[in-house]
Amino acid sequence: HRLWISLFVSYAETEYCNGNFENVRNTVSSIIVHAKSFSDKIPAYKTLCNCDSMLLPRTLNVGSGRRKYNNAAQIGLDVLRQLGEHFSTDQSTLSVMAEFSKTKTLLLGKDVDILMSKVMNDKKILVIMDLLE
Repeated sequence: HRLWISLFVSYAETEYCNGNFENVRNTVSSIIVHAKSFSDKIPAYKTLCNCDSMLLPRTLNVGSGRRKYNNAAQIGLDVLRQLGEHFSTDQSTLSVMAEFSKTKTLLLGKDVDILMSKVMNDKKILVIMDLLE
């Protein structure tokens, strides 16, 4: 089963690279239907998000492109929520700037090399970081 999932995800990624977005969606749908666990679905969802976030100016109007991008963002947020990470979609510029300032303050005086030298071992957090990439 793992081999099947891996092959189908690789096929979906190849179709994404070739610009065959309808094939990507069909393949991802098949993966989601046949996956035995949520973790089997995650690489497929990531590929679908990449596919739906592609904006093709020559073939899509602005509204359609925005809808596709919003769909990709919603899929990503849903997957993250199922992994236990919740993101509010109702953030004002002021609240975002406040969080940015808090983070900046926490990092003041920290050596970047020390921050970058720590190895992440939590598999769930690694999956979340990969999705956010």
